[in-house]
Amino acid sequence: MNALNKKLLVLGMLTSMMIGCASTDPYTAQSNDDFVYDSNMSFAMNVVDGSLGFHNGLRDTDAPKNSDTTPGALDYAADGIIGAAFGGGLGGGLLSMLGTNKANEPLHTYYGIVYYPIDKKGNIQNVFDNIENELIETAQSTRKLSFVAKSVDQSGNIGLTFKGEDCKTAKILMGLKVKETCDFIHYTPPKLLKYATITPSGEKGLFAVIGYETFFTATWLSLDLDEKYYVFSPVIRNRTQFPFVSNSQNIYLFLKGKGISSISIDKLTEIDPWVSKHYGAVQ
Repeated sequence: MNALNKKLLVLGMLTSMMIGCASTDPYTAQSNDDFVYDSNMSFAMNVVDGSLGFHNGLRDTDAPKNSDTTPGALDYAADGIIGAAFGGGLGGGLLSMLGTNKANEPLHTYYGIVYYPIDKKGNIQNVFDNIENELIETAQSTRKLSFVAKSVDQSGNIGLTFKGEDCKTAKILMGLKVKETCDFIHYTPPKLLKYATITPSGEKGLFAVIGYETFFTATWLSLDLDEKYYVFSPVIRNRTQFPFVSNSQNIYLFLKGKGISSISIDKLTEIDPWVSKHYGAVQ
């Protein structure tokens, strides 16, 4: 190997190492791109693609011609679009209107995205800690639970253990052995996706955009999180039959049309047996 080739090889190896470090360091932004809203996408797709930079097989579907998809309006149509699909035997024909496409990893499971307001860039560990404390507080204030401990397994996955009546409820709903304590919230280690000057909802400021590649909350606690939290829920096994993004008590569908396509949590529990069973059990 001549000197030039050796030099190129060494430079290539160093570049690969630097790229690898940048992509795995949870405190280094994965992207330098700000959030930009794309009017050709649904609100839900904007949250996913605009925050992560990919959508891995998810696909928007077009709203029926001349339909009203503004906030709240879909509640009136939901029984006909989604409810009929569950109860009327029409299945895929109607559900396909709402973006039922299954996505590839990491969007094959629940994914948490947090637009956390900050004064300046840096000190991301403090942001991680604040989010964790907020999750604990929300669990305790909206469920019959008290916090016990935090655990980290060999892979770095984090479990937040609670005890209380809703631990028993969650175990029964999942068909698991009832215990006094449970990991009511568990997730993969968070990472900094990017810094943004605007959120998908249009709030302006400076935000650290934090990603959780798996984000599990029992009894759909994620539906009760505040406006900072955008949680992607996929089509998964015998659970919800269409994907959506939840944020600030609204359910956003992968449905393109005028306005922002959303339905209420109440409507979701009416038309989706899985959500009704789990979220409804603690309301």
